[in-house]
Amino acid sequence: MLLYQAWLNWRLQRALSGLIPVSVTDQVGDGGIALGAMLVLASGAALAALSGWAVAAFLAGWTIQALYLLWNDRAVRIAEPTALSGRRRSVHAFAGYTAVTALVLCLPMLGVLG
Repeated sequence: MLLYQAWLNWRLQRALSGLIPVSVTDQVGDGGIALGAMLVLASGAALAALSGWAVAAFLAGWTIQALYLLWNDRAVRIAEPTALSGRRRSVHAFAGYTAVTALVLCLPMLGVLG
């Protein structure tokens, strides 16, 4: 769903680029969201296949999400309450992903991942 939303946002920005200029900050943010979504998808697929690549995929996904949350932190500080609610949900999702990443890091030691 997140990949579809990122794709739809990109298409809308391309269509409206002649009328409304799109800032570089918005483009970077959208790229970070799309990259993070692709890495979450890849990490889940690697884990489902019990591949050794799951560790690398989870670490890459965790890194992109952490960088995006740190980068986006300054914009949310001055935003309206609805943005703060979305920020809170993003941080909670990141905390869950961090817990799963820690679990995946332990799986090679248990011999689960090949």
